[in-house]
Amino acid sequence: MTEPRTDVAQGDSTRGDSIRKDSFTGYAVPPGRYTADRGRGVTAEWTAGDGGTLRLFSQPAQGRNAQQIAEALMQDGFPDAEVAYELPNASVGYHLGFGEVADFQPLAASSQSDLLRVIIIVAVKNDLALVAAAEGPFRAFTPAFGPGPPSPANLQIAQDMGKYVNSFGWRGDPPR
Repeated sequence: MTEPRTDVAQGDSTRGDSIRKDSFTGYAVPPGRYTADRGRGVTAEWTAGDGGTLRLFSQPAQGRNAQQIAEALMQDGFPDAEVAYELPNASVGYHLGFGEVADFQPLAASSQSDLLRVIIIVAVKNDLALVAAAEGPFRAFTPAFGPGPPSPANLQIAQDMGKYVNSFGWRGDPPR
């Protein structure tokens, strides 16, 4: 079975103490934006802006395709979520897979809570699934808020998600 490659750059950035390089992805991480836990994969809590959680992990595909895994993960984690749309040409580690975006309304003690947006992207190769998932408050991107051009993601943490999704790789893949 092939395992995800995690042999990316390690250590501090040459920019000094204000920016550090994440040893899992190799990307520079400004201080105070994320707290990360490396239990099963990486779970990063975004502590800036609207907040949110980004999860990057692998799991055996057990003969399932990317869509089956994504739908099972969505059902397990957010059983009452409504799929807003499928992501066309979704990929993880530059390998074509399946992705979907859904909205979830958790019920707080007061029976009112903010709408959450959930994004799950999965790719499968050699019966190993690489998964990238993000969740956080739904926030409509407007000319006054967001990455600039309109974005259907409407999830602030998704602005960072792309670079981490494609930091994945399978052992044996050529370096990028």
